[in-house]
Amino acid sequence: MTPEQIQTALREKETTQKAIAGKLGVSEMSVSKVIHGVIVSDRIMAAVARAVGKSKTQVFPDYYFGPKLRRTSKAFGRR
Repeated sequence: MTPEQIQTALREKETTQKAIAGKLGVSEMSVSKVIHGVIVSDRIMAAVARAVGKSKTQVFPDYYFGPKLRRTSKAFGRR
């Protein structure tokens, strides 16, 4: 899913990045960065996927099915 599709799905489920962040004890910016592929966090990805009612692999297929990145890589959207 693209970041825009994730945002739309969150609105349809009547939830927000802020609500996800609050449940996880992280900043809203961290959730946004994961959605936009700036950083990777399996815990945040899982929470976003749960919030939209899909699996992590459906919401973030580029990360889970894309080419494997170096271990030091922080982002999955830049190749």
